[in-house]
Amino acid sequence: MRIVFYTVCCLLFSSCITEYTLDGSEDFEEQYSVNGLIRPGVPASLYIHKVGDLGKMETISDPSKLRVWITWNWEGEERIDSLQFSVDYFEGDAELKSNTTYHLNVLLPDGKLIKAATNIPSPAPSYDVYLKFPAGFVQLDNITGPFSRFVLTMPDSLIETKYYESMLLQVEENDVSKFKIQYCRNDDTATLIENLPSNYLPYFLFQNNKGDKLPMTLNFDSVKANPFSNRFIFRLSSVSEQYFRYKKSLLQHLDVLSHNSEFDAPMLFFPDIFKELQPVYSNIEGAEGVFAGYNPTDLSVTCNLSGYECI
Repeated sequence: MRIVFYTVCCLLFSSCITEYTLDGSEDFEEQYSVNGLIRPGVPASLYIHKVGDLGKMETISDPSKLRVWITWNWEGEERIDSLQFSVDYFEGDAELKSNTTYHLNVLLPDGKLIKAATNIPSPAPSYDVYLKFPAGFVQLDNITGPFSRFVLTMPDSLIETKYYESMLLQVEENDVSKFKIQYCRNDDTATLIENLPSNYLPYFLFQNNKGDKLPMTLNFDSVKANPFSNRFIFRLSSVSEQYFRYKKSLLQHLDVLSHNSEFDAPMLFFPDIFKELQPVYSNIEGAEGVFAGYNPTDLSVTCNLSGYECI
């Protein structure tokens, strides 16, 4: 009787087992990451990777099988520039121009077409940036001392909404090609309404709309910016809407991951679980990534010296 019982149980369990054979011929659609930030005066450059398991970026085994090109209209004529692979990215030949919309095309070996479009806006005018030092004193747990204030005034009237990115650069070794981005504090409405993760950042994003009252004045404070021992450049970039949305979403995304410049591992892998992870903006059709234009302008910083102060 016991033997019969065991035999019946074995038959029941075996009936629940479904055989499955992994068919290696199954087609899985390949995913790609396409990224390029373009500016005037230089050719377009583009990074293309395959997206592997868990989002890991993988190099393309044979880049020559990809056809990459950009198109734009110049003086009523359609222009085209093919991007060739060099070292680890694709690069074109034509110098890009301001006030121009560029269309990106990437033809994959299987015939799939990846597309994107952006514009390079006109540059910001050469506004004056005035330095006040000392503009006040700060006393915090980790920072104590006088701070410098960089005052940017934008007096122009507007006919359209414009997007901007600002950053303060400390020139190193008296060589303008070598610089270090300085963290600044900003409490102006134009930046606060963008809902950035902090008012103390290496760069700020803001926009001015047709309805804004002008002039617009922004104040950027830095404790480490001593005008008597360092030289500074204020970089104001007019950026495309795609660039603006990408950088803003990237800041918010990294903030949820508690990301910082030192790549602090405990903070990076144990984020605040009560914050909602923001997706990073992408304007690539058929892939992930961003294709966006920007136009940087380096503004001179003026110190009206009076003794040991900038007034």
